Parts: sequence; structure tokens; C-alpha cells
Amino acid sequence: MSVSSSLVYTAPDGSAYVYQAAASGTCVTQTPAPSYPVPRSETRQAGGSTPSAAVQAGSQAARAAILAAGGSCTGWTTTSALVWAAPDSSWHVYDVTASASCAN
Repeated sequence: MSVSSSLVYTAPDGSAYVYQAAASGTCVTQTPAPSYPVPRSETRQAGGSTPSAAVQAGSQAARAAILAAGGSCTGWTTTSALVWAAPDSSWHVYDVTASASCAN
């Protein structure tokens, strides 16, 4: 690859420069971006001292199960459903489903 450049303009106070440049050479073809044709979904049950803690734990476990199959995934969505809550609200259990489209 070769590059050539020439100075076209310099600001009077020296704070800016404008160059004209050209490059030539052989380019390497980039690998195409992966397609994500495989839908995957996993549900995990998790508990926590708050609803958000339970959902977060379930989401992490479900995502980990999807990624354990290998490949990269995109378009993640998460849904949750309350299974049980302690009468005094000290513990919450949720079923959490994570879904994504994966490369393989």
C-alpha cells in the first residue's frame, strides 16, 4: 500500500492544517458479518430478596445456558413471571426466560 499527501492550507495562526491525500494498494476482503438464524430460548427459576434481584439472577442463568451452546447471539429479550413471594416480602421466586437469535 502506498500513501501520498500534500499540504493544501495552513491557518494563519498555525492552529489548523488541511492536507490532500491519496492511497493505493490491495485491500483484504473482510469476512461477512455472521447471520443469526437460530432462535434460542431458556427458562431458569431464581430467587432473591427483591423482585429485581430474583429476575436478574434468573436472567443471568438463562443467558449463560444459551451461550453455553456456543456461538454469538443478538436481539436479547427477557420475560419473567412471579412464581412465589414470601408473605412478608422477604423472598421472591421468578421464572425468567431469555431469548435471542444466535449464529449457530
